[in-house]
Amino acid sequence: MIRPAFLFLVVTAFSAGRAQDSLVVNEGFPQSEGWTVKKVVASGIVGGMLAGSLVSSYYDWWSTGRQPFHFVHEGFINDYSLGIDKLGHAYTSYFYFNAFRNIMLWGGHTPDAAFWWGAGASAFFALSVEIGDAVSPYGFSWEDLSSNMVGLGYGMMQSQVPFLRNVNFKWSYFPTDGWHWPPRFTDHYDGHTYWLTFNVHNLLPETWEGFWPEFLQVAIGYGVDDHQTRREFLVGLDIDLEAFRVDNEEVLLAQRIVNKIHLPAPAVKWTQGKETKWYLLQLN
Repeated sequence: MIRPAFLFLVVTAFSAGRAQDSLVVNEGFPQSEGWTVKKVVASGIVGGMLAGSLVSSYYDWWSTGRQPFHFVHEGFINDYSLGIDKLGHAYTSYFYFNAFRNIMLWGGHTPDAAFWWGAGASAFFALSVEIGDAVSPYGFSWEDLSSNMVGLGYGMMQSQVPFLRNVNFKWSYFPTDGWHWPPRFTDHYDGHTYWLTFNVHNLLPETWEGFWPEFLQVAIGYGVDDHQTRREFLVGLDIDLEAFRVDNEEVLLAQRIVNKIHLPAPAVKWTQGKETKWYLLQLN
């Protein structure tokens, strides 16, 4: 799951200075020659997010007990959480890859460097979590790691194949017992919803694009209810923040990171064994 460390990214990004000696622009961010202050800041943010996430993982999961290295078999969609944790693993690697890559681009690194640093850092975190689990009561789960690699792989493909950016992976979270700090996302799986969002405007034929707002997307979601005993399926709308053009590099970075989160929007939810619910602004 995503760690609170990513909040550090947002604060640091907005406080950092602008790059010098810009040469070319890559995806809205100027590339810099040599090591600038901004490159160092970007690298530090990625390192800080990794370190913060691992420290958080230690205190959340691994500090209570040590066991010999061992494996567990959980399954995928029919595991103890009806698959919501596997979507969480996939989304975490997907989110981290995109965040790391965009931070490095913002810092002025080349697209190749940003791509491989994003991929490597995301894969390193996923593997580190499973190794930590392996010497704790949880155990090393190949299913968890495979889910991480699926999310990472899709993020990598999206960065290389622009058409795939019309289908994005998003997450919304609203804990059933209210918000607490620091958040413990894995304690409240009922509060998670994972979404695939579709950029209808781009997917329509050119002659029809004008009939559909560029910022409005269609989303399908999956969640669980009643302590992971009932599946939930959702269809709703989603806001594509990147449809709103910005020139400021720090705002653009924040926009791309926040755009991987599904904001409250109209939706309809079907829960196994319960009545259909309609939401003007769906939260969880």
